[in-house]
Amino acid sequence: MGEPAPIPNQLDEPPVHDPHSVAQAYRYHRARRAARVQRRRDRRWARLRFWLVLGCLLLAVAVIGVLILQQVQNIFGI
Repeated sequence: MGEPAPIPNQLDEPPVHDPHSVAQAYRYHRARRAARVQRRRDRRWARLRFWLVLGCLLLAVAVIGVLILQQVQNIFGI
């Protein structure tokens, strides 16, 4: 059989307030917000770099394809 939950004792004095805890919490949440903004900025630049590299690769493939087609036409006299 379980025991009843203990009844918390009433404190004679209120808990001691740490004056540095507010500043520390403020710095912590500010750093989290800055990190979130930085991640969003990094993700945007990564997306742009991806599409830029993909476009360059497609352009290179198209140029190589045209050059190969010209060489085939020259060789076979088409």
